[in-house]
Amino acid sequence: MQIILLTHERELTRKTNTGRLALDAFPAKVMSIVWSRVAADKNLIEMLASQQAKLLFPAEDAELANDRIEMGLSEHGLQLMQTDPLSQPAMPEQVVILDATWQEARKMLRQSPYLKAAARISLPPQTQQSTFILRRNQQEGGLCTAECIIALWHQYGCDEQAMVLASLFAQLNTRH
Repeated sequence: MQIILLTHERELTRKTNTGRLALDAFPAKVMSIVWSRVAADKNLIEMLASQQAKLLFPAEDAELANDRIEMGLSEHGLQLMQTDPLSQPAMPEQVVILDATWQEARKMLRQSPYLKAAARISLPPQTQQSTFILRRNQQEGGLCTAECIIALWHQYGCDEQAMVLASLFAQLNTRH
């Protein structure tokens, strides 16, 4: 699985950008594209339109209620929730993660028709809260970019990569 970080330009200079951890540690598995409202990446648009890539975004988001996605209720959405603990959903070829604050991510989604129309996946409802302490005003129950990647990798049995990234994230989270 390739992770594509669609990065808000403000994230590029933030010392608290957790997506950078994954980019630096796993350059063969994680890449970044800088989001632009007016000059969207044509390859990314094609990958999302063909459903070769899926957008990771919460299944329930109050501000995007008209885009509500639930398993079996929308042709655009697929939740990565397992009903049978022995079965594992098919691993997406590419996953796009909006690398931004929650406020910026919603803005990116609202201002990008190709993101609104993209097939989406979501993580199972979190039983634990985010441990990210370096930013304020985060969405309750929301995870930072590194935590999303860690959860995805655990979901698909990439536990070694998930553990390495979790260690790097813990170091960043306590260093500042």
